Amino acid sequence: MKTLKKIEADKVYEITIGKNVTTVKVLSVERRVNGQLVYDCLNVKTDKRVTVSDAKRFLREIKTENPAEVAKVAEAKPERPKGKKVSGLDAAYRVLSESDRPMKAKEIIETAMRNGYCDLKGATPDLTISAAIQRDIKTRNENSRFVKAGKGLFAAR
Repeated sequence: MKTLKKIEADKVYEITIGKNVTTVKVLSVERRVNGQLVYDCLNVKTDKRVTVSDAKRFLREIKTENPAEVAKVAEAKPERPKGKKVSGLDAAYRVLSESDRPMKAKEIIETAMRNGYCDLKGATPDLTISAAIQRDIKTRNENSRFVKAGKGLFAAR
């Protein structure tokens, strides 16, 4: 991730707050006694003040000439990709219901990701889905969408 070289007062930036991205206007830049820079900002969307002490949170400067445009940029949501992705458990059910035979968790996940039903980024998505399916079977009993068809094999009910 690229950090901005200089963050200035009276300019508008896109920053991260947790996993979210929001737009702020920098009101002032102060240097603390220990030499650290602190940015006093105003959240454009909520009109609340935010103090940012980590310059790495600033993603990019938003260059607009009129303040009304800043509000429009702040409200604009990024477009969601076509073909909504579903949860791993929903994707597993879809794969199993389309299949005519029981499958192992690894095969279920490979099929789901190949068909674009879900996008799991963990190191062991097959173990995650296997655990989720087993938990679903155990907690929901007869109401579960899944059934255990053998050792490590699952099928749709």
